[in-house]
Amino acid sequence: MNDSKYLIQSEADMNRAPIYEDYDDFRHKDKCPKHKDLILECGLKPADAFFEIDDGKVEKGQVFVLDRLRIDATCMKKPVVKIEFSSLIVFEAEDEKGAEHEVEVDLLFKLIRVSNGEKEVVQSWRYLYEIDVENNIDELEVEMSQPFTVTLCDKPVPCALEYIMIVEGVDFEGEFDALRVVKPELSAIAQSQC
Repeated sequence: MNDSKYLIQSEADMNRAPIYEDYDDFRHKDKCPKHKDLILECGLKPADAFFEIDDGKVEKGQVFVLDRLRIDATCMKKPVVKIEFSSLIVFEAEDEKGAEHEVEVDLLFKLIRVSNGEKEVVQSWRYLYEIDVENNIDELEVEMSQPFTVTLCDKPVPCALEYIMIVEGVDFEGEFDALRVVKPELSAIAQSQC
């Protein structure tokens, strides 16, 4: 009975499409050293983003580099890079016109990978805060400080890598006194899969 079970598993494995380029890579466990290289990197130049505000309106088209880091994965086999980013989004806004009141902050965060001279957006995340009030109040005032945190696993080619986190303003409603992204922190852990 055990022999027939073994034969069925063997036939299924032989008919399965290989995941790796060749069968020897598929059986890489035998070739791996006991320890794996591990690299931990933190951001190089974190910088707060202070959005320009003119007469209560956030100016359009603003883009800020929040943080960047570099990892040399040249000697890694099938590298995996786990990226973590955290920051605080802080704003003060109000709306005192009309019967309806609205405050909106719409930001787009992008993680860019630079490898072999090529830039690529690996992932983007949207931050949206929106409040609408439709009753007889004189004004709506919002003071907010919210954490914004993301993580991502990336599987780049083995080479020298740079990761850059940027933020850009998309849309805003209300009269703003302040809008900023503060305390940005980008970090990464890289390890060979083999």
